[in-house]
Amino acid sequence: MLYLLLCCQMNRNQLKILGVPVDAYRSTKELLQDIETGMNGAGTRTVFSVNPEKIMRARKDLVLSDTLVNSDFLIPDGIGVVLAIKVLHKKRISRIAGVDLMELLLDKAEERRYRVYIFGAKPAVLSRAIAEIKKRYPSLGIVGSSHGYLQEDRYASLINEINSVKPDILFVGLGSPKQENWIHAYKNLLNVKFCMGIGGSLDVIAGRITRAPYFFRTLGLEWLYRLMREPNRFRRQLALPQFFFELLKEKSF
Repeated sequence: MLYLLLCCQMNRNQLKILGVPVDAYRSTKELLQDIETGMNGAGTRTVFSVNPEKIMRARKDLVLSDTLVNSDFLIPDGIGVVLAIKVLHKKRISRIAGVDLMELLLDKAEERRYRVYIFGAKPAVLSRAIAEIKKRYPSLGIVGSSHGYLQEDRYASLINEINSVKPDILFVGLGSPKQENWIHAYKNLLNVKFCMGIGGSLDVIAGRITRAPYFFRTLGLEWLYRLMREPNRFRRQLALPQFFFELLKEKSF
């Protein structure tokens, strides 16, 4: 009954893009309010970022599609998703980058005394990221961490370790779709209130990857900046033309 009451109080407005749901929040503040509300309920709440590449993959990957559909929060991380919502649903929403949401949640965790566990990235990157997080949020309670290069037979002991330190928030940075599928597969075994797939956010925080300047982010061109800095991302960006082609097809019907 409490869970149903909490759901009714949320600000979610879920819209679909090529069959994949996205939460169309009017502001990041509303999203944070709903996350805190959800953390007071039973079970583990999950949040994933959605971008055009992930949408195109989910149309072929039934496991990823099921994972996204059954998530609690799906944030529009990608200017293509923002434009798609405008074209298909005539609504204006703001892009919410995964790394930005992670940093907001770290700030909230320090304020509310939430306990945090971080799982993902290479050992050296994880170490640098945690050092930087502790510098930015000196009162934050990081109760444990593990790098992301574990064999599957180590997952049971990892889950036992996570549950033993009782974190409120678990950040998982394994890359997509591995992190989404990992969270979906094990969330019922995790004794955490909130679990977020953070992609390469640890690389950004550790300084291994440089975010686009504010000018690029404001214009929705962060993807272009990343491509210029990392030309090997070209293959991944090939999903964008197909995404917009499929979008125009859906719009025409």
